[in-house]
Amino acid sequence: MTRPAIILRLPADAEGTAALSYAPRGDVASLLAAVPAERVPSLVRTLFAICANAQGHAAELAMEAALGLEATTGELVAREIRTWTEVVREHALRISLDWARLLGEAPDLAAARAFMALSAADDPAVLIGEAVTGLPPERWLAMTSTVELARWAGAGRTVAARFIATLFDASMLMPTGEVDPGSLAARHAGHPLLSRALPAGSLIACHVARLIDLCRVPARLNALRTGDAALLRGLSTGPGRGMASVPCARGTLVHEVGVVAGQVERYRILSPTDRAFAPGGWAERQVQGLCAWPSAERARWAEVMMLALDPCVDYAVEVA
Repeated sequence: MTRPAIILRLPADAEGTAALSYAPRGDVASLLAAVPAERVPSLVRTLFAICANAQGHAAELAMEAALGLEATTGELVAREIRTWTEVVREHALRISLDWARLLGEAPDLAAARAFMALSAADDPAVLIGEAVTGLPPERWLAMTSTVELARWAGAGRTVAARFIATLFDASMLMPTGEVDPGSLAARHAGHPLLSRALPAGSLIACHVARLIDLCRVPARLNALRTGDAALLRGLSTGPGRGMASVPCARGTLVHEVGVVAGQVERYRILSPTDRAFAPGGWAERQVQGLCAWPSAERARWAEVMMLALDPCVDYAVEVA
């Protein structure tokens, strides 16, 4: 049986430290070596089961930058709308399935199906309000204090509210007070809930960042459709070389490519998971805070933490 890509080992008693290992899946660089440049974006999409649109989007932008090509405004808009629609689906699945599971509730399959059925032509605002926040996304985003957040969470109208309500006592799980630069919390660091209300790097801040990201998507989609948004583009880093940074449901996804004679010479992908779970990285520092909790509670809080870190690969929590 194949071992999970990420393994978090917790000590069974009061002594010891948490240990985290990460073995990235596959070698995308070797799979793309010598591939004709025009085939790369479609091939990249087939290599990823999670965030495939974001991966393909980043590949398109990086490749265009490397080759000196310019997509039309319509193409750039359509790509980004597809990526943000994928972001909505990813967030909604985590909330309706995984957050519900950690609450001991049945998964909200109706909500999950409704979000999975969203198309790039749809406005997700009403569904987000009904299934996730219990109020329009723009009203949820207007919250600026822990008092307001606690009042919303305490009302318990949705899975998301009930889950966030369980995290107010988890401030101990903030060993460093730092924010991973490629994370959702970094993307939305300017929101009052993250900039001044919640402890930086805490579990509750990480999970609230997901809700902020989800609730901001409708406005971004509207700006894209009305022509009021600055569009994502790749960056040329030299002759035949390009890179692109694309937002995805776990943070910022980076693709870098080198092209020689119309074929891939070099390809590198840096995902939010690669960045966070690198040896000595942010995830490794964060999990040490788990040992501050009583041993009987560590496994549950480890699951909550792994959902906050939200790797795009399989993982296991082991107690030894």
